[in-house]
Amino acid sequence: RSGGYYAYRASKTSLNMITMSMSRDLLNEGIIPVALHPGWVRTDMGGPNGAIDVATSTKGLFTVMEELEASDSGSFLQWDGTRLPW
Repeated sequence: RSGGYYAYRASKTSLNMITMSMSRDLLNEGIIPVALHPGWVRTDMGGPNGAIDVATSTKGLFTVMEELEASDSGSFLQWDGTRLPW
């Protein structure tokens, strides 16, 4: 919706494409590349109005990683396991 932040936005786009490419390249290796979204976390960067605290985000991310299946490869997943659209 806005311009600017070119390097930040380009790095996120690159990371997403790397995740998708790795998901295809590593399919037969048993490695499940995914992109994870920690949520809007109350941190210095997220600010005091963040929706969740660090502990909730961290616990959720670890749970998501522990429960990954091959069918998740190349997905964009939120801290609570919600599948996000690319």
